[in-house]
Amino acid sequence: MAEKSADQEIVYDEFEPYCKWQRKEDRDFLEIHLQDFKKEQLKVQISNHGVLKISGERPIDASKHMKFYKEVAAPNTKYDTHAIHAKFINNNLLITMPKLKPPLPEPTDTSAPPPRLRGNVPAATVQYQMKSCRKRPFMGSKLAKMAASLAVAAVVLAAYVHFLYKSTVGHDSVRS
Repeated sequence: MAEKSADQEIVYDEFEPYCKWQRKEDRDFLEIHLQDFKKEQLKVQISNHGVLKISGERPIDASKHMKFYKEVAAPNTKYDTHAIHAKFINNNLLITMPKLKPPLPEPTDTSAPPPRLRGNVPAATVQYQMKSCRKRPFMGSKLAKMAASLAVAAVVLAAYVHFLYKSTVGHDSVRS
């Protein structure tokens, strides 16, 4: 009888656990509800590509297990991936994902007013405007596509008008 149960295959029931996000200014929390799981039955990993992999498996009986697998994007451009940590408390897996701190602005010297350019505009404003224009290179290509479309439409319209003119005037002049 013992040999029969040893040869028996385990059947897995996969499920999607209930997840709840809490977003804060400095960190995000992912709470995953995992009823009847134990800490030892859970695994939380983060890949080099910024993917948080969460999985778990627990036995229901001798031949049946429950398991889940979940992936969450945790890009290293948004989160401090080395500081991500997880706690399992009261059937809840709480994953804390600290956000990266934005770079501090460079300190400015407030003792002297900013230099002014022609038109009485501070130089810092002009530099900001130039930077913001550089961040939108697609605007030029969008404008070029629009201009090309208008040019093609104008050529097609001119060809159609020419065709109509030739078809009406050309036939009248041949008849006379």
